[in-house]
Amino acid sequence: MGYSITIYKKMGYVSYGTEDADKITIINSLIDVKINRARDTQVTEATVIMEYEKLPLAAFQGGNSGIIDNYAHIEIYFDNVIQLSGVIKKYEYNEENKTITLNCHDMFYRLLNATDEDINYGVTTAVNVIADLVNRAGLNFYQEGGTNYSISSLKITEGTVYGDVIQSFLETMHAIIRCNKAGTIVLEDQYPPYIESGGDANHFDWVYKDSTNNSSDNAGRDATLMKNILKITCSVKIKNEDYIAFDKFEDPSMTSYLNGERWYEIIDNSLANTQEKRKAVAGWKYLEYWRKSTPLTVLPTLGNKNIDLGQVVKLLRDNTNPGYYLVVGIDTEVTGDGYTDTLQLEGMRDKTTIYEIPKLIASGVMKEAS
Repeated sequence: MGYSITIYKKMGYVSYGTEDADKITIINSLIDVKINRARDTQVTEATVIMEYEKLPLAAFQGGNSGIIDNYAHIEIYFDNVIQLSGVIKKYEYNEENKTITLNCHDMFYRLLNATDEDINYGVTTAVNVIADLVNRAGLNFYQEGGTNYSISSLKITEGTVYGDVIQSFLETMHAIIRCNKAGTIVLEDQYPPYIESGGDANHFDWVYKDSTNNSSDNAGRDATLMKNILKITCSVKIKNEDYIAFDKFEDPSMTSYLNGERWYEIIDNSLANTQEKRKAVAGWKYLEYWRKSTPLTVLPTLGNKNIDLGQVVKLLRDNTNPGYYLVVGIDTEVTGDGYTDTLQLEGMRDKTTIYEIPKLIASGVMKEAS
């Protein structure tokens, strides 16, 4: 496999130098590349170790003369297939070994920033707000999924984190958001379609087999994070006074799985201002609990430059029926010894059933504490 890294000279918040003199490409001369991407941590991190002699480094004490520097744009490729588009966030020299270590983030990191002004929206849609916030962070946006809906108005106060607002939308839209390998922010369905016990009638992207791709795997069931009773709350105004509207839901199938125990959680979502949206939040959370209850780690596998988060693996394991798993984490490492992936997988669930499963057990409106 061939691999390369291209680093571009800094030239402003949403641009970088593309002339030959403003970039450098390192080909097949790296010591080590590690890329850690996971659905639940949002920001993909990469660590690159390479020899630094004769490279155009920025002055250690600061300055703009070099190319390799913090916030310089970086792209990592395996066989010309992009694996990460982001920025260098930190670098360190090893004078003895003559190497430099680059710690990099993909472009999602910008959505962890806070607004520096109030933002006001009139009549618009949830997707339009998300797209605008992503654009304000200097990023490209693409919608692949999610249930859109109209909103009459919205005010985002100064100091609010972009990602926090977007997360509130996602829970009401049966959606997730992530940065793809090329650096574009993508709005997707929370979960792919899946038919319980449907076998190969379901879509799958890759087949992995114990004796061929993998050296080992570890599977189990984990109920420690499950909450079967959810109270979804939202601040609302009634006759210009502040109230909290709430709906309390139960997942009866989870209650049965938890042996009748009732585990309770309050979830506030500032956008869940109708019962329909509060049920959507409950369904979103229940699906997250169920998917996280069946983790499986395959380590290590032969490296696959085309595998990505959200894809589905058909796993053939000894002494058991084929399983279908969602890819939720990929730890990639390229060294002189080869190219491997460690995959974090989770058992598949039927999202349609879970979205409809929240059973309303209480509703109300209470005066918000002053």
